[in-house]
Amino acid sequence: MAIRGFNIEITYKMSSKAATHFARWIGGSNVMRNQRIEESLELIRADKGSDIDQKYAGIKAKPELSFLKEIPPQILRNAASMLFSDINACRSGLRKFPKPKGRNRKRSCVVTKEMFILEPLNEGRALLTFYEKASKKPARMFSIKLDYEPDQLAKQFRISRQGRRFYLSGSYNDGVESATNEELLKGFVAQSLSDDELLSQITGIDRGVKLPIATSDGLRKAYSPETTERLKRLVQKKARYQRILARKKRQNNNKNTRRVESNEQQKLADKIANFDAKTARIRHDFLHQTSKEVVLSAKSIIALEDLKLKNMTKRAKPKRGKHGRGYARNNANAKSSLNRSLLNVALGKLGDFIKYKANDYGKAVVEVSPAGTSQTCHMCGEKNTIRPQQDTLICLNGCGTFHADDNASIVVAQRAVPYIQESTFAQKAKTRKKTAVRKKAVTPPLGSELASTEKSGELETASTDVSLVCSRTQADVRPSSTASLVQRNSLTTMDASVTGVLETR
Repeated sequence: MAIRGFNIEITYKMSSKAATHFARWIGGSNVMRNQRIEESLELIRADKGSDIDQKYAGIKAKPELSFLKEIPPQILRNAASMLFSDINACRSGLRKFPKPKGRNRKRSCVVTKEMFILEPLNEGRALLTFYEKASKKPARMFSIKLDYEPDQLAKQFRISRQGRRFYLSGSYNDGVESATNEELLKGFVAQSLSDDELLSQITGIDRGVKLPIATSDGLRKAYSPETTERLKRLVQKKARYQRILARKKRQNNNKNTRRVESNEQQKLADKIANFDAKTARIRHDFLHQTSKEVVLSAKSIIALEDLKLKNMTKRAKPKRGKHGRGYARNNANAKSSLNRSLLNVALGKLGDFIKYKANDYGKAVVEVSPAGTSQTCHMCGEKNTIRPQQDTLICLNGCGTFHADDNASIVVAQRAVPYIQESTFAQKAKTRKKTAVRKKAVTPPLGSELASTEKSGELETASTDVSLVCSRTQADVRPSSTASLVQRNSLTTMDASVTGVLETR
């Protein structure tokens, strides 16, 4: 039985009262998280990393954070507990040291069973109701119907916010017994198929910037001209407002140019964040639709390139000039442009969506080395080729002229044959890092990890979230009654990783 996740936008299903309560919960949870990160870093600098714990009473007692007393203690407890788990995961080498989050980033709070109730409905549905606070006679605040039975749902939910949009996410047990990806691949190994028989059951996929998807079966998927134009306009608008914000900061003589120091600057920063959110939603929608179409049209095995996107999107290294003096040109601008293009297509997330959807449909996924797939001819298997244009490949051995992405997808499918027959996928699986986290005393992280955390930005001040929690009016969080809600349920597993910007006190 598989544990799956769902994510529903609830912005336009809430009353203004519920939106205000959720905004306070999320703001208070973020303040608690950032304060605990700051205290943990101070302990690490003092070589007292083993003293890091989950306590939060001292933070609530601070006079400048007195507003935290109005937030349910269960919300604050969950924030401190989640951060403690993140720090333990850092010590186990499973993730980097957690970073504080600013107001313009997506933030969330974890709501446990003291703050909600699940009631069964007809046709295998459940009614989820959140309380204002945990008490003997709690007041109901917000209710929503879920397409799952109460026994399927987990004992906690996450309410997140980005800009003025609110989301409800959680996990459920679908009750379906499904084979793992490795078990599916071992089934093909046990059949002892010949190379040609195995190749006939493989669909190779080439991922790229100009053409995000090209399969060996002839399927090509890319952004439509309308979507491309819309993304282009969003980038232009974002750049325009970034210039306006930078000019306002210069005119205001901001002490710290990374922070906003007026309401006018905050409004501009919110607009910039909204442009990023719109771009992410367009991209996410394209990835879901494309990945499902690819999986449905693919054969029993899907072969992907094992792209190292983290290495591919690194900044260009500086080059020393002649005789060690100064620096030479290193085409850093061109490399940065390529990085933006790679990240805009989201090739990594596209691969993740294909993997989990393929396993849902009983199809296996194998990853092969991407080295030379775009230069190798699928007919002769040699790299004696030229690329007169981005989408054209000519084999100089006389094999012919091919579409470069179609050729690469066939090469990927061919490379998957020895990977499966030699069980290379099993050897790779054994070297993966375990994801279990042991609860133990936390020792100070490595100096390099702490240094990277300090250099990555600045810590968020408590006053920033104080203004979020206390000063924001109900009109700021009131859902729009004219907008339509598109409810989107995603089967992707919830991502527990935490990203954000660092702002200093």
